[in-house]
Amino acid sequence: MTAKLRFGWVAVLVVLFAFSAARPAASELRIDITRGTVKPMPIAVTDFKGVTEEVSRYGKDISGVVAADLERSGLFKAVDKRAYIQKDLTLNTLPRFGDWRVINAQALVQGRTSMVSDGRLKIEFRLWDVYAEQQMVGLAYFTISENWRRVGHIIADSIYKRITGEEGYFDTRIVYVAESGPLNRREKRLAIMDQDGENHRFLTPADGKLV
Repeated sequence: MTAKLRFGWVAVLVVLFAFSAARPAASELRIDITRGTVKPMPIAVTDFKGVTEEVSRYGKDISGVVAADLERSGLFKAVDKRAYIQKDLTLNTLPRFGDWRVINAQALVQGRTSMVSDGRLKIEFRLWDVYAEQQMVGLAYFTISENWRRVGHIIADSIYKRITGEEGYFDTRIVYVAESGPLNRREKRLAIMDQDGENHRFLTPADGKLV
């Protein structure tokens, strides 16, 4: 399926991976957000590495957005990367789930970033239930490089929905009235930014009038 986004195109490919582990079925990884107090779930978000330094930089930045979004929700706690035992995890191999359980990760996000022939980024990721040793989500996205941050928000939304059962809110924008200048001559401008405060820009000129 392909989704048209207001600020650019992101093509979404549902990837059905054949990886599975020979392990008895376990209760599904889930966060019940209807409870009064929820202990944050430890989740490991690995860098979405690529074959070149430039692409790997995009991948690292994207995974950073994913981890920050999930932590900001208060329902997840990103596991410190310095604690990782399995350093060579790729999309071509199964995670060594025992290594991730040792560091108390209940969920694992792995990914890869690459550049396709037309210059777009391809971002793939998988979400794993570490204790059940089962894949929960597998998706790939194609987009222009300028949209890398938005893809991070979209991935965080996908993970949030899969584990909580509720729609994510990370790929949202806030429109507000920004004020500046002296108290007796305030200047108002319409502005927009991502929910995390990034990608801020003004929608009206400094001398514009707001109704």
